[in-house]
Amino acid sequence: MARLGSAMARHDQALAIAASALLGAWLALHLYGWAAIDPTQVRWLLTEGDPFQHFIGWDAFRRDEWRWPLGAIPQFGTFIDSSIVFTDSIPLLAFPLKLFHDVLPDPFQYQGLVMLLNHILNAAFACGLALRLRCRPVASVLFAALVIMLPIVAMRGLGAHGHEALTAHWLILWGLGLALRPGDRDGSHVGAMAHWLILMLIAVLVHFYLFFMVGTLWAAWWVCQLFRSVTGRRIDTGVSLGLGAVISVACVLATMWLAGYFQYGLEVGPGSGFGYFSAEAMTYINPLSEAWFFNGTGVSGASRVLPGWLTPIAGQYEGQAYAGIGALLFLLAGFLVAVRRLRWAQLRPLPGEVWLVAVALLGLFVFALGDRWVIGKLVWSVDYPALLAPLTEYIRSSGRMVWPLLYGLMLLGMVYLSRTVLSRNLVALLVIAWLVQWADLKPFHHFVHAGLAGRVASVANGSPYPALEDARLAALLDSHESLSYLPGDDLGTLKPYAWLAVRHDVALNVAYFARINAQVLKEATTAEVARVARGELEANRVYAITDNQLADQACGAVGVECFVVDKVTIAVRAP
Repeated sequence: MARLGSAMARHDQALAIAASALLGAWLALHLYGWAAIDPTQVRWLLTEGDPFQHFIGWDAFRRDEWRWPLGAIPQFGTFIDSSIVFTDSIPLLAFPLKLFHDVLPDPFQYQGLVMLLNHILNAAFACGLALRLRCRPVASVLFAALVIMLPIVAMRGLGAHGHEALTAHWLILWGLGLALRPGDRDGSHVGAMAHWLILMLIAVLVHFYLFFMVGTLWAAWWVCQLFRSVTGRRIDTGVSLGLGAVISVACVLATMWLAGYFQYGLEVGPGSGFGYFSAEAMTYINPLSEAWFFNGTGVSGASRVLPGWLTPIAGQYEGQAYAGIGALLFLLAGFLVAVRRLRWAQLRPLPGEVWLVAVALLGLFVFALGDRWVIGKLVWSVDYPALLAPLTEYIRSSGRMVWPLLYGLMLLGMVYLSRTVLSRNLVALLVIAWLVQWADLKPFHHFVHAGLAGRVASVANGSPYPALEDARLAALLDSHESLSYLPGDDLGTLKPYAWLAVRHDVALNVAYFARINAQVLKEATTAEVARVARGELEANRVYAITDNQLADQACGAVGVECFVVDKVTIAVRAP
């Protein structure tokens, strides 16, 4: 009977996870529509910003030969000589899909598929984590339904910021599950460290910011196990943990090298923005934002009900993490029950993992606040020690680090309520919270869906850029080896030429990567601009010139032929 009961419990849990995954798929289809998810629908990405960068990096990568490091795409932005890491093209998907280049549709985009997959996995991991912490299946499904409605995912995805990789919040949930897990029964921790290594390698192949969050949780777990081994005088366990840490760090660094994290041929200096792209202390209850995608739309926030406020630092849209009224209601219910019933003595038996995870989550939240702490309209400057300069330079959008704490609070509320209130009351609370959340976020969801649908429809009858339909330009690219976009600082016009260079398999001198700006590209092309100004155009190269003075100088040279496409001068040396 015990075996039968265990089998039935596993069956119920599997059904709960499957139901949650279906809810995740439904939400993705509701938000984005199949037209944006369809991998064969690509041209609408020409109307996007960052998602186009993510797609074109993958498209250049799939068409190029294999190189070392594996993620390198030197032909796409020859002056930059970088990799798909810096086009945010998700190496975890790009590497295996490149193996099927010959059989995949061409072109093929996975930006929409990533949103679908991440919503499914976010829901499945949320449900699985609740089940693992001994919550009942029905309540776990409803908890997952509420978790996937947190706006921090929709705010990041297509139709908003357009950072598909950063919607993989299942990595955070996976990390929380591992961090709350005690060590192996034999005390070796080999199994746990193997799980951690797999998670960290996957995370670093998705996005570095998610890896940093997961790595912080790993560090908290590792410190807890090491402390136990030292206080318990288990030398073999301490040695195992130390060796595991060394192996983990080495494997992560090797994977980063293979992916192309260290492939950047252009010197751009340390990043700036720490303290600007931060979060405010009350970010979970503030739906208002100065996010660029709200400009001119009549929409400025995620909530139908709460008005919110604009913070004194405009860049804090990066740290916007409004929870939604339904989620706040759920957390408030947990807080009120805890105030009434919780006693300090009940906290003493909690394992060390719980306390160190709490420290890690709070630490990430504090780091998210940056060096200017904001509460409402009040701002306090905080001096960070020079020791943290590598973090503040390369994790400049620190505001994103508020996400793990929100998930931790939701999980804490779920576990506590599941142990202190009747199951039917918890189910009722979760249903009410979800309905309230849905009503609160409905206008924002419509904004995302309508915006994407409009962009998909806008390219149904043709390309948004005349250059893509110009037969003369296409013929030149078919007969030349490379394309130079000069002087390189007009990023707004670069998009169709990046598309053409990749689709015609020619090298492109500049491209848009992370850490790149117009001034950096202009400086990189200085020598080439000088040669073109002197009339020294290469015979195997097509030139797309956006500067009128430079165009006049190039076209005035002997043996140079020119024509204009949508205010861009195309110049080539006559055969």
